[in-house]
Amino acid sequence: MAESYELFGSAPRVTKHLVRKWYLVTNQRNLFFMLAAGLIMPPAGFGKKYYQDTLACAPGWIVLFPERAPREAVQFSVQERSHLLPCLLETDLASITGEIHVITAEGYLSRAHLPDELQGDEQALLVPAPLPITLITTILHRSKEERSACESDAKDFTNVPLESIKRSVSAKPFSGASAPWIAARGTALPQRQIPLGRVQAAGAVMAMLLHFGNLGQQSVAAARMAFDAESSAASSDVDPLLAYLPQWMWSTPPHPPEEVVQRLFWGTVDKLVEWRSSGVAADPLAVILDHFAAMGAELDERMNSTLSKLSRDLTNLAGIADRTATELFERHPKPFSRAMLLLFLRESCAELLEFKHAMLTETDYLAAAILFAARDGWLGLPVTLRELPGLSESVPARIAAQSHRQQQSGIGFSAIPERPKPIRELLAPGAGGWNRAQREAALLLAREGKWPGVQTRITLGRGEYRLEVDGRGLHLLLDGEAKAIQTEMEMETFFRKLSAHTLSSRQEVKVRKVLRTG
Repeated sequence: MAESYELFGSAPRVTKHLVRKWYLVTNQRNLFFMLAAGLIMPPAGFGKKYYQDTLACAPGWIVLFPERAPREAVQFSVQERSHLLPCLLETDLASITGEIHVITAEGYLSRAHLPDELQGDEQALLVPAPLPITLITTILHRSKEERSACESDAKDFTNVPLESIKRSVSAKPFSGASAPWIAARGTALPQRQIPLGRVQAAGAVMAMLLHFGNLGQQSVAAARMAFDAESSAASSDVDPLLAYLPQWMWSTPPHPPEEVVQRLFWGTVDKLVEWRSSGVAADPLAVILDHFAAMGAELDERMNSTLSKLSRDLTNLAGIADRTATELFERHPKPFSRAMLLLFLRESCAELLEFKHAMLTETDYLAAAILFAARDGWLGLPVTLRELPGLSESVPARIAAQSHRQQQSGIGFSAIPERPKPIRELLAPGAGGWNRAQREAALLLAREGKWPGVQTRITLGRGEYRLEVDGRGLHLLLDGEAKAIQTEMEMETFFRKLSAHTLSSRQEVKVRKVLRTG
């Protein structure tokens, strides 16, 4: 039986029409947090940084209003603090599929399926959270002054990509009449528990493995498994330590790895996710050492000895380190141990990307990237690490879909962006070598980096040639015209230099443009 919902009195009856704009009512601080997290999400996802807004009215659900938001909803979303500014987030529902709740024109709670069952006269929609932030088409402000204040406020945060979304000014959508969106006569909405820690970690894993995707063939395979985990089996190109990645990214819940070293590594990943999600101030080292101790019973004497040595060195790193990075890498030659050392040798994902050491292998870097991602989450990545073309579109859509899969909510998204590919993958030669666009892209990078391996091929027709030398240099004289003069890049040298070089976002954009238009 339909349930009747009411807030601040009943809304006036509206003439049935096709609603094209749906708004979430919030404030600028919650907007910033959601932009950083990549998700429109329930209050529980904010931890201690949540300010009351319409998300609190139906926890686990996203309340959307048509055309004009109720004035009371706007006031409700800014009344907790004086510095809060109201925002309306225009949300595109076209790609959402599955069952939602609606409040009908008569004020009753009912169910409907997207995208085909909306009548056009609903007073509100209640969509299961989360939704990808990429569904926000416009951020609306009441005035130019409030828009400027919001933009100024956002500059204090390094992980808020406010510039990525259109921002407009219009007071009219903030002035709707009362609508039935909180107080219920009858049974309340189903409560929904939405764990977001794992999907936040998964988003950061995608980003970090894409950044490391130019190291080699294993890195290309790891990035592919991270973004397309559902359709990717463990690749033979990756180290056994990393082969569990698709299951960890997608399975609900994932089956434990078979190999003990895999269980040790991926168990550490899970402990870091739990630590970050808990919001407690506990030292992550203590959490990791407790995990090592708990795993001790599964390890043989040799592995226990190795783990004890690693635990001592990690403890020393957290205090006053008495060994250099080189000495530590010499003492710990395995990828798991080196990844753990890197977690405490460097403080952030950005620092890991800049860290180069001759002793580290491709597997060492990839394992460390996963640990750093689990610790920091997508929320912890600065905007500068989200600027790779396609990354900020692909990750929110995938982690929202992953969350709904874990919840078994029935919500899906019909348009998941294609995964961004590492430059190394885009430059993989075909049977006949590089095509013209790939060759131009490789030369662009080689010229900018002054890499060796650039050479010129001159193809001459048949005939006799003369050499002349003058003050300008050596000249080759021939009758007619040269058939072709082509600048080339020696492929092996190029990929070796690419693996050792961290591309800037500017270089990424330029190379991808050449490949797309060439």
